[in-house]
Amino acid sequence: MSIDVTGSDDEEQGPPWSWATLVGNLAPMSDRVLDLGTGGGETLASLTDVLPEGTVATAGRSPALAAARARLVPLGIAVHEHDVDRPGAHLPFPDGTFDLVLSRHGTYDAHDVARVLAPGGSFLTERIGGDDLRELDSTFGIDLPHPEVTLENAVHDLTRAGLTVERSDAFHGTARFGDMASLLGYLRHVAWHGVDGCDGSGGLDPDHHRRELDALAQQLQIGPLSLSTSRFLVLARAPDAPDVGRTDFADLIGRSDPMPEIPRV
Repeated sequence: MSIDVTGSDDEEQGPPWSWATLVGNLAPMSDRVLDLGTGGGETLASLTDVLPEGTVATAGRSPALAAARARLVPLGIAVHEHDVDRPGAHLPFPDGTFDLVLSRHGTYDAHDVARVLAPGGSFLTERIGGDDLRELDSTFGIDLPHPEVTLENAVHDLTRAGLTVERSDAFHGTARFGDMASLLGYLRHVAWHGVDGCDGSGGLDPDHHRRELDALAQQLQIGPLSLSTSRFLVLARAPDAPDVGRTDFADLIGRSDPMPEIPRV
């Protein structure tokens, strides 16, 4: 499968799952929904028709936080500041608050997610694999910045946090670029690839990366540039609450204890 960035390819685009469809199936069964790392809130805003009134979101520091609040608060969705990368940071919610926690293209702490999930609650995440656009890392002479971001590690971390993985899928496809404008526009949104400017601030620097950019431009003169993409999806569920209010009479009946003595009147 391929993702055509220029819009000129008729092949099937993106992974075989639909985030909107998955959320649409889960949200109506939930009273409280949390969207982690909502970014500017664009994706969550497009799903308001299936989200319950109790939906909230988190975002990192501005400008993402300000953009998310400007977009989501008018829709009735509160946005809380939360930086998962800050040491010791925990989600600002009590234990067992949410029936559904969402995380699309962001990082999360598996144990913190498990903590805020209500008994039987679900966690749905879609992530960009650490091997995404790996050809670019080779071109710019850098190592894969996040090789640990894999489906296997995600499943392992969620299982260790006490969740049961009900679905896990991986997708590897191709992103095809027809010109430098589309490629550079895309690279502005993939800061996780670690392509830093000369000052280490992140992002492409036309002077610092002149040689690499010239090499990419020469490839594009020959034909479209194809880069490998990587995505994975995990759906996990918290354990149901233990039923402590009922006696298991079937267990009592099946016991092999001696017949109790019947009291005499």
